[in-house]
Amino acid sequence: MPARAAEAPDWLGGELKKPLSETRIGITVLYPGSNAYQAKYAEAAEQYTRELGLKATVMDPQGDPATQFNQIQDMVSKNLDAIVLWPTSQNALIPAVRQASRAGIPVITSNSPIGEAGRRYIKAHTGPDDCAQARQAAEILGDALNGEGNIVVVEGTPGYSVSILRKNCFMDRMEDAYPNIQILASQTAEWNREKAQTVMETYLTKFGDKIDGVYAFDDGMGLGVISALQGAGKKPGEVKVVTCNLFGEGWDAIKAGWETGSNKQSPIDDAILAIQTAVKVANGIEVPAIDTIETPKITAENVEQFERPTW
Repeated sequence: MPARAAEAPDWLGGELKKPLSETRIGITVLYPGSNAYQAKYAEAAEQYTRELGLKATVMDPQGDPATQFNQIQDMVSKNLDAIVLWPTSQNALIPAVRQASRAGIPVITSNSPIGEAGRRYIKAHTGPDDCAQARQAAEILGDALNGEGNIVVVEGTPGYSVSILRKNCFMDRMEDAYPNIQILASQTAEWNREKAQTVMETYLTKFGDKIDGVYAFDDGMGLGVISALQGAGKKPGEVKVVTCNLFGEGWDAIKAGWETGSNKQSPIDDAILAIQTAVKVANGIEVPAIDTIETPKITAENVEQFERPTW
């Protein structure tokens, strides 16, 4: 049931300036059609705003910064109460975000931060700690290999903030804690499962049995890696595969021994936190500059303690 207009939800922590039914929020999500996580995020955002009784629209820029730039400008022209932005680009959107800020419309970045030069125009950022996730992945993989061996890396889209964090923080942790693990190659698959399978097939052709482990920046690409390993006749666990933000099929793969580990990252929690933060700032309530969702490690030892993801 939608929240009644005069009610302030328990999580709000302050008084409503206007009824929720009159609060207008725009939400633009990176590319819900590209993978299960983003699709579930958009679905959760639509459902949660309906439950709250907000006037909200969830938009899909299909990964195109120019389209998302126009969406932000359109939201500014409508003088919305707040904007939730899962950015398609670190830097291309900064002029539009500045425009929103100058118009007095608070912008919340969600899941992925905007470039440093634009952060003065952002009211808050919510989502996973991508650097922490990358460090967790390095630890899972490093421990699984007993600190020795050769690995390959399957990256997300170059230049995208999440890709940068999930690469650099992984490399830092790996070099500091597991100096005897060598990275043979690192190549993008642009968050795409099929491209990740192709990249891994290329790695197998080039390096063969020299590959002891793989780090994929997300579970969708990790599943593509596993498909390549299966196609090459590898056995479960023969090559250690570690990812970030576990999907349902990845949960199955951990149980089956194909995937060594990942971490929990709920798109539902991700979307809800962003929307709650947007409602708070729309009502003039102070929020943390950065607010993160929990992303605990998941391996074969504890996978049963977590529900299978529905995305």
